Amino acid sequence: MENEKKCPCPHCEAREAEEAQNEELNFAVLVALVPVLTITLFNTVGLL
Repeated sequence: MENEKKCPCPHCEAREAEEAQNEELNFAVLVALVPVLTITLFNTVGLL
């Protein structure tokens, strides 16, 4: 994907910025859910 030509038009630049922001938000949600999933797993196994 790095070898693709970048379109210099404002529409494509705005879309790329929005995609980057969405990706960052999705990663933050994933990181926030990791402790919840870990605690749930430990409770299911009976370690807590």
